[in-house]
Order: sequence, then C-alpha cells, then structure tokens
Amino acid sequence: MTALRLLRMLLPLVTAALLTASCGSGSRSSASYPDPQRWEIRGLDLSAHNGEVDFHAVREAGYEFVILKATEGSSFKDRRFIDNVRMARAAGLKVGAYHFFRFDAPGYMQGLNFLHSVNARDLDLPLAIDIEEWANPNSQQTPLVLDRLDEMLQHIEKHGYRVMLYTNKNGHARFISGRLERYPLWICSLADEPGHMRWTLWQATHNGRVAGVDHPVDINAFAGSREEWAGFASGALVATDAQ
Repeated sequence: MTALRLLRMLLPLVTAALLTASCGSGSRSSASYPDPQRWEIRGLDLSAHNGEVDFHAVREAGYEFVILKATEGSSFKDRRFIDNVRMARAAGLKVGAYHFFRFDAPGYMQGLNFLHSVNARDLDLPLAIDIEEWANPNSQQTPLVLDRLDEMLQHIEKHGYRVMLYTNKNGHARFISGRLERYPLWICSLADEPGHMRWTLWQATHNGRVAGVDHPVDINAFAGSREEWAGFASGALVATDAQ
C-alpha cells in the first residue's frame, strides 16, 4: 500500500475525530442527553457546520433555545448566523449568539467582530465567549490569553451587553476558576454532570439526535427553575429601568 493511498484512507477518520473533539479535555462524548425529567429547559448550540436546520421541528421536539455561532477571532463570520437568527426567532425559540475566542488575536478586534455581527439583533441570552484550548495555538501563555480576553470583555460590556463564558473543565481550571467566576458559566462536560462547579448551562453531549437537524448536535440544559429562566433569557442587553 502506498503512503498516498494510506493517507487517503486515514484522512476521513482524522477529520471525524477532530470534529467530535471540540469540547476536548480528554472526555469521551456521551450519548446520554440531559434528562428532561431533571432539566426541563433544554436547547442546542449550532453553527454553519450543522447545515440547514428546521427550527420549527426543533421547537416542536421540546427544545426551547438555540445558541448560534456568530464569529471567530478577529475576522471570521459564520455564514448562516443571520439566517439562523431569523428562522429560530420565527420558530419561537429563545436565541443567543457565541464567539469562538482565538488566543492569538487581539481581544479588542475580536470584540469588534462579534458585535458587528450581533449588530443590535434581537437576542435573548447573554453573549457567549467560547474559551477552549482545542483548535487554539498552545504557544500562547495564560497571562496573555487572559489579557486579550479581558480586552474583549471590556469592549462588549462597554456596549451594554451581558456576557457568559463557555469552556470545558481544562479551560475552567486554566482561565476562569478564581478569576472570572462572576460571569454565568456554560460548561462542557461530556463524561458526567458538572456538579462540582456552579454552572448555568451544561453542554452534555455532542451526539444528540434532534428532529430538524440532520447530523449529531450539541444538547444543553439550563440549571435553574422556570422563573430563573425567564430572568436569564430576558435579553442580551443589560436591563435598564424605564423612566
């Protein structure tokens, strides 16, 4: 067997492994979804990678929210974000947006990119910043990453937006624990329930099967009550008292 033929055989397997490792931290992806008997409010996170989604079918299947990829780094924009926001809203879902944080890009520029795509759209959830080592360069030292993250946070909050942070267990230990715990936490934990930390959203699987989505999808659960959900999903902008 030639080396070229072997490479062609292995490439699809390597690609599939990378696509399912986005939550990283050495955990194996679990097929057990967050139990709807325990976690009443569940939702999905989606990007252009998920293809065309029937959001009405997602809503009819009992899911109540979607968090949609908007941007990555200082320039990348998800090509389906605007249409996904429009269609999810029309289906009656609560809608949020997330940005994949690049360790090697200035935080201020990443904030500009994110807010340019959000562009005062009608969103329900705090803007989410995805902070994880997977798909990021390992050469960036932690203090530099935190400085860039702080730049982005300051820019977003200066414009009046609420923020939540997404990460996995490794990212939580490296970047959030003892530093950024004032923000709502969206935690990826594929092997088990993240009961040892205070979390708001739990991404429990990458392998969910949901009506309206043709491929395996991430499923998330909200930690609180229905009353708490009403407050959490009350808008991306910080509420101000009407005078």
